[in-house]
Amino acid sequence: MIMATAAAGGRHTERNGLEQQDKERPAHIAAIDYQDLLMDAICFVDVNANCLRVSGACERIFGYTPAEMVGKNMMDLVHPDDLQRTLESIKRVMGGYEQSYFENRYVRKDGSVVSISWSAAWSEQYQMRVGVARDITRRELDDSTLVAPQLLPEPTPSWRLSASPRTLLAPDGVSIALSVQDHAVLQAMMRDSGVVTRRAIIETLGEEYFTYDQRRLDTQIRRLRRKVAQACSHTLPVNTLRAVGFQFYQKATVQP
Repeated sequence: MIMATAAAGGRHTERNGLEQQDKERPAHIAAIDYQDLLMDAICFVDVNANCLRVSGACERIFGYTPAEMVGKNMMDLVHPDDLQRTLESIKRVMGGYEQSYFENRYVRKDGSVVSISWSAAWSEQYQMRVGVARDITRRELDDSTLVAPQLLPEPTPSWRLSASPRTLLAPDGVSIALSVQDHAVLQAMMRDSGVVTRRAIIETLGEEYFTYDQRRLDTQIRRLRRKVAQACSHTLPVNTLRAVGFQFYQKATVQP
């Protein structure tokens, strides 16, 4: 009887302890700043790229404590060789593009260089840009061998051609509006990874090859190159083979 009472008392005490933990847990969890538990850093900056707030991982990535980061202009930390294309990326994000996998380099507090992959978006409501930074200075290849970042292969640029609406999406996410003829010419080139003859392109345009002034096709290609160069940070990857045709030499997807 005494043993049964003692056991019941033990269970009662244990149950009370668990109930007390359940009551205390929400307040304890609510006190945790989950951002500081992430391996990636979350950065909030204003319209001028001044740092408003960062998560705890920024110290591991950038070398500065969160308190040191607040008030700094993020552009002051960007590696000089990557500054221009970083500014171009920011311009796209500020225009409403949700950036993923943008890579650049920053100079840490100790002077070392860190390679970062960013995803970012702009909040018009709060006039604030939010970016998530991942340290990719040391990347694992498929064979799990760690190599210096400068020895890693560059990602293959990929272009996407869409018919509705008629646009060319560049590898950096910029969408370029196309005319009917622009779209037809690119479609003819992007559907074949090899050389596309002048005749094939001209007939795609609905013209007669032997009566068509081929200087018009050369002008069309030059205009396309100029349009792409003005719209994004990439050049149109088209090789011209004189008297033969053209070749779109990077990865491309044609969508209906």
